[in-house]
Amino acid sequence: ALYMRGYPPSGFADDYSVTALGQDVLALIDAFGAEKAVVVGHDWGAAAVYQAAGLQPAKISKFVALSIPHPRAIVGDSSIFWAAPHFVYYQFPWAERLLWSNDFAHIGRIYKTWAPAYDPPPEVMADIKATLRVPGATASTLGYYWAIARADRTQSEAAAARDIVMPALIIVGMGDGPMDLDRFEKARPAFKNEYRLVTLGGVGHFPQLEAPDQTAEAIVNFLGPPE
Repeated sequence: ALYMRGYPPSGFADDYSVTALGQDVLALIDAFGAEKAVVVGHDWGAAAVYQAAGLQPAKISKFVALSIPHPRAIVGDSSIFWAAPHFVYYQFPWAERLLWSNDFAHIGRIYKTWAPAYDPPPEVMADIKATLRVPGATASTLGYYWAIARADRTQSEAAAARDIVMPALIIVGMGDGPMDLDRFEKARPAFKNEYRLVTLGGVGHFPQLEAPDQTAEAIVNFLGPPE
C-alpha cells in the first residue's frame, strides 16, 4: 500500500492528472520486477487503477476499485457536481484555507457527509492532520482536483472510452454520500470481462475502513486461489 504522489512521505509533483496516477501504478509494477499484477485502489487510487488498466491491460491480471465507477459513468455528466460539489469549491482561491482552518475541521465534515455511520478513530484523524501539516501538502492534495479542472477534454474522453478487459471487482457502500449507485450500473458496458459489483449496506465512502472484514472477504473471494 503506497502513499500516492503528493501525499507525504511521497514527494510532491508537477503533474497530478489521472494519466500520471495511472502511469504511477504501471511504474510500480515494473519497480517490483513483475510482468503483471493485481491492483486495488480506493477513490483517487481507483481512478489510478482504471487508468492503468486501460493504458496497459497486459500488465494487470485483475483489479479492484472501491467507491468510484469507471470514468465512462462520469465524464461529460455535469450532474456529478451536484452529488460531489467539492470538485467545484476546491477550485476557488480559498480552498487551501478551507482545508486547514479550525484544525482541519473540513476533514471531519467530509467523513460525516460521505460516511455518516463511520466515526474515524482519533489516531486516524491525527495521522491525516499530520500529513496535511507538511508544508506544501494541502496544495498537492488539492492538486488532484485542480488537475481535473484543467484536464484536456480529449484525454478525458479517451480514458472513458477505454474498455476494461480483465476481471474486475467493484466495491461500493450503499450509504456513500457523494456517489449514486446508478452510476455503477451505467458503467457496466465498459467491462468486457467479469464485472462483479459488491454493495455493502450501512457503509459509506470508505469500505476498507468502515467494513474491513467484509471488504477483505469480497476481495479474497474474487481473487480466488493463487495462479
